[in-house]
Amino acid sequence: MAGSTTTRQDRTPDEVGGVGVVLLAVLLKLAGWVLSGVGLHVYDEGLPALEAVGSRRTLQRWLQRLLPDAARVQGALRTAVIERSEPQPVERLFPGGVSPPVAIRCRRWKDPEAVYRLAIGLVFLVEGAVALSTSATVLLAEALKRLDGPLGIPRR
Repeated sequence: MAGSTTTRQDRTPDEVGGVGVVLLAVLLKLAGWVLSGVGLHVYDEGLPALEAVGSRRTLQRWLQRLLPDAARVQGALRTAVIERSEPQPVERLFPGGVSPPVAIRCRRWKDPEAVYRLAIGLVFLVEGAVALSTSATVLLAEALKRLDGPLGIPRR
């Protein structure tokens, strides 16, 4: 670990890009901000336990790192929720449908379509975990199995 005399050998499989941040914490924090409809420096953290996870600037960096993979993330999270809900149709989990995050369309993003896709994936992760009465960690693990490569790492 940086700044210490110990070496860390056992990285968890869900650390993002080899950085000591767990992917679930990053995605939950991103969901809180992106779906809030307000700016990064104004939004309130929905989960107090996430206050200590990275700074708001770090959150901006992770958003930019994940945007190129937004379609893959959305598809993997959506598929994980759909397969977990079988044999009942996913419409039973979301009787009114998955609400499109209107706040995304109202804000000025550099890549609004990618942010929208990522937001829909985050809605599936958070609301899917609640609707299925399962852990978001389980849904995320199932989604990660479907991705064809790591997230948040620039491709060469």
